[in-house]
Order: sequence, then structure tokens, then C-alpha cells
Amino acid sequence: PVEPDSGVRTVPEPVLRIEDLSVEYDAGEHSGGSRRVVGTDRFSLSVGRGEVVGLAGPSGCGKTTVAATIMRLLGPTARVTGGRIMVGGRDVLALERDELRRLRWREVAMVPQAAMNALNPVMTIGEQIADVLTSHEGLRHRPALERAAELLDAVGIPAGRLRAYPYQLSGGQRQRVIIAMALALRPRLLVLDEPTTALDVVVQREIMELVLDLKARLGFSVLLITHDLSLMSGTCNRIGVMEAGRLVEEGPAADILTSPVHAATRALVAGLPDRPSAESPHPTATEPVLEVRGLRKDFPAGGLLSRRTVRALDGVDLTLHRGEILALVGRTGSGKSTLARIIARLETPTAGCLLLDGRDVLAREPRRASRSYRSRVQMVLQDPFASLNPAHSVGHTLGRALALHRSTAEPGRGSAELLDAVGLEPELLGVRPHELSGGQRQRVAIARALACEPEVLVADEPTSMLDAPLRAGILDLLLGLREERGLSILYITHDLASARYLADTTAVLQAGRLVETGPTAELMKHPAHPCTRLLMSARTVQRDRPSPAAETEDGRYESL
Repeated sequence: PVEPDSGVRTVPEPVLRIEDLSVEYDAGEHSGGSRRVVGTDRFSLSVGRGEVVGLAGPSGCGKTTVAATIMRLLGPTARVTGGRIMVGGRDVLALERDELRRLRWREVAMVPQAAMNALNPVMTIGEQIADVLTSHEGLRHRPALERAAELLDAVGIPAGRLRAYPYQLSGGQRQRVIIAMALALRPRLLVLDEPTTALDVVVQREIMELVLDLKARLGFSVLLITHDLSLMSGTCNRIGVMEAGRLVEEGPAADILTSPVHAATRALVAGLPDRPSAESPHPTATEPVLEVRGLRKDFPAGGLLSRRTVRALDGVDLTLHRGEILALVGRTGSGKSTLARIIARLETPTAGCLLLDGRDVLAREPRRASRSYRSRVQMVLQDPFASLNPAHSVGHTLGRALALHRSTAEPGRGSAELLDAVGLEPELLGVRPHELSGGQRQRVAIARALACEPEVLVADEPTSMLDAPLRAGILDLLLGLREERGLSILYITHDLASARYLADTTAVLQAGRLVETGPTAELMKHPAHPCTRLLMSARTVQRDRPSPAAETEDGRYESL
């Protein structure tokens, strides 16, 4: 007890306090069966009541390991070797199963990185939110659905979407659903693990503004985990920066963003170099190698008997010249990936032409044309962890690609040469995807695409899940492959900074239509269409928004 006249003020217990945490992972069978530290090593961090704390760091530094350890969701290859995680005065690491069940969702809730993977694809979003309420609150089905409708309304989704399935929602809407689920039991702490990965800058801003608005109304604390420091600008009170499992720098958000001390922080703050494409080597105008003309794609909407359709692409005309890097930019849900899948012959358009060297490949015999076409046009998918078979080694993956295309691949070219072409060591041939960092996995995916010596590379958001240094490395790799192999590259992204860094020409897609096309340097300097200006202004607003003042009052969930 403290005497009233002593002048001493007690400090409220933090909502979360991590003390000297250490986590180890099994290094895998290809590393001699030994154990190595790849997560956190004597890591300490706290989150105060009503506070927003950011945890930043490059890919593979251990950020997600911290989030998984807080929730006790580490996989079987990981083990905690020391430290404590205090939530509500209790050590999470010492809780029994029933106690842990009562802590999750009520005291601490987590929004995972990939919303599509976090949602059950065969359940409606209403049923999934209601499941949390029936399992933990004991509500009956109908009251749980009514409560689910209220939660969806709180995150800006109409209650009429209760019966929608995850694939029927946009990326931003799926992220809002996950946030609604996380808030269902009114937790004191919300852990956001890369909540805006793969979303365009406009949706990123909307999601973070939603979180801040809900926090102001409901009074919870936030631990924001991301590699994007611009996302933390105007969002966080304090920022901690991780490197190789250690907290190397921590302080007020304004100090970290304006006066970084550690090299890892400076690399994250710097982001991509400001190198306009006009100053980078690029070819002069050449003949077209790939063209789409009047491309249209309709998807069925509603049930099996419904005749309603949704138009994803509407009369798209696009030309990729030989040796050119063309950036296709647009917001989430604009049709970029649909266009990429049609070009890669993974989707069939409703109407239009796809020309390779002036010949319409859609009008030729399907099987023969498809095999010949894919030996010349290859695609790198957005998520390398999902596109690489987790059961097979890197050597098996590359060897299979070489075997499938051995009639067109250069004789004698092997898996080791492919790894060397993308800047990786031959020793990685024996490892599996889960043993690689995000940047290494993406390079392996690019190496697999190079197995048949393609002329055109379609790269669909290849850097969206990577931090700035790794993103620059992948972009430099693509530039080098263009110079060394004469590749023509269609680079699909929502990030105007990477398009400016890489592309000769930029095309902007909105609601399935091309609204603006031109040389990248000119388009970035003088954007004409409102969609282009919106994408550019959203990033500027996000970077320049002032940091919030610390909140100390506990006004939890009164409005909800």
C-alpha cells in the first residue's frame, strides 16, 4: 500500500509483458538434426493499457514467432526455452489447457497474416463468427448469428453478407471479418500479425483506420506486427525493431521513424531506393511479344442454378514488348490476378484474344497449344509457400520442372545452375520450403519458372509478403534476368514504389478495365486518372499521418 501523501504513483500493470523470452526451432533433418535459435533470444517487450505497440523487422527475424508464442500456437518443431509471457497477471506459458482456452479470445485475440487461409472455405462467415460465440459464450445458434451481424456491422460489412463464403469477399472484407471474429469476446489485447499483407495501400489505410476507430470506442490494446514501417506511421505509440530474434531498437514511434539508430531500422525506414525507371537501363521500343485484345472474363455469382455473373475483366487491351518490363497496377479486386491467370493459361476468358508473336493461342488446338505456350510463358505466383509443395525438397521441385520441360530446356542445365541463376547456394537443394526464408522461397519459385527458358515471365505480386530489403533484392533479380536472358516481364503489383523501381511501362487497372497506361516515370510524375492519383495519395497520407497520443482510459466496449 502506498500512503496518499507520499507522492508515489503506482504504474498500471501492462496488458502484455514479455520477459526474456527464448524460442528454439528444430533445424531439420538436412541440418544434422541439431537445434538452432531462429525465433526470439532473450526477447522482452510490453504493451500498456490502451497502447498501440508496433513490432517491426525483416522477414525471418522472429516476429510471427512472438505472436504464435503469445497465443501458445507454436508448431511441434518449436519449444520455449526460457522467459515468461504475462497477460492479466498470469504466465501464459504455465497455463493448463482449460485455462488457456479461457484466455484465448477473451483476454488476447489474434488476427493472422493470411485472412483467406484463416477462414474456413466451406463455412459462411456468419457461421464462423457464430461458432466462436457458441463455443466460448454458450449462446444458442440464432442469438449467436444476431451477434455476428452486429460484429460485422461494427467493422463495416453489411449484415446481409452473413451467408457469404470467404471466396465471395475481397481481401479487405476478409480481413474485416477476421477482425470481427477477434473482437467477438471483447479481448483486452488484439495481436495483428501482418494484417494488411497483399492489400493495396488504399485498403491498408482503411483497415488501420478501422482498427484505430474500434480501439478508441472499445478500449483494447494493440500489438501490430509488420515489416512495413510506413504502416506504423500514425498508428503506433511505440515501435520495437527485431533482427535475428533480438529486439535491437525500441522507442517512441516518431523517434524510430525519423531518427533510426540501428542498421536494421534504417534499412526498413529507407524502403526501396527512389530510382525512377527512366534512369534504369531499359530497351527501346521493340515488336510485341504478348498481346491481349478485348479480353473479358465473367464469373458465376450465386448458386448453381443462378444465371447471374460478375464481370472481372471488361475489354482489356494490353501489349508487352520484347525485353520490356510492364507493371500492371491496381487495387485489390481490380482483376490483376485474373488477367495473370488467363495469360498463364490457368483460366479461360469469356471473350477476347491472347496473342503470342501475333498468333491467337486461344484459337489453336487446346492441349498442343497449351504445352507449347507454357514452354514460352511462365508464371510466378504471389505466395511461394503455397505454390511450393511442402513435402518435396527444393532439388525435387526444380528437377521435376526440368524433367517436364526437358525437350525445351538447355541440355546439361541442372537444378544447381537454376539456383545459381537466382542467387542461391546449391546447398539448399536438399531443404524443404518451410526451412527457407520468404525471400529464398520466392527465388526458388522464380528458378522453377526459369527451368524451360521462357521468353515471358508473369510475376503476380512476387514481393507483397517481403520486407523492403528483400523486396529490393527480388526486384534487382528480375532486372538482372531481363538483362541476362532477354526476358519480357509482366509485373503485377499494387505497390507503386516497386513499379517505379522496376518497370519501363505502367498500366493501371480499375474494376476490370485499363484506365491509364504510359511510361512509368511520366505516369508517376503526372498521374491523370483518379484511381492512379488515389493509389499515390494513399501511400503519402499513410506515411505523413501523425502518431496518435497515448490513451490511458479504459472505456472498453461500451458502444458495442
